[in-house]
Amino acid sequence: MAEYTCTTRTNYFHVKDPVSFRDFMSRVHGSVDFITLWQELDDEGKPVFGFGTHGAISGLKNADADDDDTLDESAYDEFIRGLQGHVAENDAVILLETGHEKLSYVMGSATILTSSDYAHIDLADVAARKASEMLGNPGWQTKCDY
Repeated sequence: MAEYTCTTRTNYFHVKDPVSFRDFMSRVHGSVDFITLWQELDDEGKPVFGFGTHGAISGLKNADADDDDTLDESAYDEFIRGLQGHVAENDAVILLETGHEKLSYVMGSATILTSSDYAHIDLADVAARKASEMLGNPGWQTKCDY
């Protein structure tokens, strides 16, 4: 049986409160590896953060939980809502994920979060729309997996 393998990484973004954000990120878990958090200074000397992991983001562990086995189906949704609460006004988090399951499929996606909005973009959908546009054929379709 094939196994999905991916890597996840964000852009650098501003947060409302760096101390609170670091505490939040200490509770985020990856599916394969721990989350790596980066901090740099922007051109104005203000901190910006980015993070990534080998694997996917599993979600947010409950603050009262004792072990990593306490993640449930809502953990990822809690992570997204929590991250939205930390991102600074007038900035955005772009959460990029690329992965594959042997050659059955190769995928790329972006989840874009602001403090008040959320969108998800699938690379295969974007590419198919662009091909349709380039061909001048709005009904053109294709298949990228088997």
